[in-house]
Amino acid sequence: MPASEHQPVDDPRPEIPLSVIDDHDSPWKDALELYFPQALALLAPGLHAIIDWDVPVIFLDKELQAVKRASTPAQGRRHADKLVQVQLLDGDEAFLLVHVEIQGRLSGAQALHAFGWRMLEYKVLICQRERRKRQSALPPRVYSLGVLIDQPAGDDGQESPTTLTYQDSFLDQQTQFTFPIVELETWRSRWDELDRLAPENPFAVLIMAQLQAAGHPDKTTRLTPLIELHRSLYAYGYTRDAIGRLLRLVEWIVGLPPELETEYLLAARQLEQEHEMSYVTIAERHGMAKGLEQGLEKGLQQGQAGMLLDLVQRRFGPLPDDIIQRIQTASASQLKTWSLNILDATGLEDVFQD
Repeated sequence: MPASEHQPVDDPRPEIPLSVIDDHDSPWKDALELYFPQALALLAPGLHAIIDWDVPVIFLDKELQAVKRASTPAQGRRHADKLVQVQLLDGDEAFLLVHVEIQGRLSGAQALHAFGWRMLEYKVLICQRERRKRQSALPPRVYSLGVLIDQPAGDDGQESPTTLTYQDSFLDQQTQFTFPIVELETWRSRWDELDRLAPENPFAVLIMAQLQAAGHPDKTTRLTPLIELHRSLYAYGYTRDAIGRLLRLVEWIVGLPPELETEYLLAARQLEQEHEMSYVTIAERHGMAKGLEQGLEKGLQQGQAGMLLDLVQRRFGPLPDDIIQRIQTASASQLKTWSLNILDATGLEDVFQD
């Protein structure tokens, strides 16, 4: 078997776990929704090339939650998932499942076997659900992509795998499912490429943030890398609003400890003054000093409103002026409630339930 594939494993099935892991606190869910085309351009360029991006994609959060309730959850792991309906250039539709493993390294045959089974189970459940909905003999196309956030780079000299195969055999009966995987650590040796792509692809910036976080397991050493990433956003030519959106995710991914936030705030303010920009930062989300709270409150509200507008428009398309004005004039507590509602909303009216 080529070095780019994990060997299938015929070990006995691992014990089935019973707990459900909440993945709502992951920046990767927001990152995939805000920058989905850009993410696929980096993670699955072949897939990106056959999608008709002139047709809006549809995020199927409610449908995915139904699938996950019917599946066997992974115990002791954190993950983020997105199920997305797209139209292909050939006019057909397809469903894309992007599964991001955030914590818990997939080391050992049993862990890989279990991960492969979960991906197969998700695919089968999605196919079953969509086939029944359409009352068709066969399901639509489903593309499964695994993204490994916390997977260490291999040290055996071999290339990192690009596929994973789940295989199960019993007498003359065999099940085999091969799907693509992306280990973000493989981008560490391609940092210069990320740097070249970053001005046009914001998802490249988020991969850089993850590599910096993984490269500095001691969080107290992450201040300088975070400031450098912050500085790079200006060099890449991003607008004020784009920097604000990206910084929210970059800061979340890097995970600076609270005791360093004041120092980061000072550095961020210096960068703002140098480039005559201001936007939502750690200080505006957490309130670094009482004397800044009133001034930062307005910035926080504007940042929340901008983020919610992006998410709602990404999910439901262009918004009427009255909805835009409603979001822009809402209180911080209303914006927080509406931002949570969007996770399960099936229509625009569901977002604005109090």
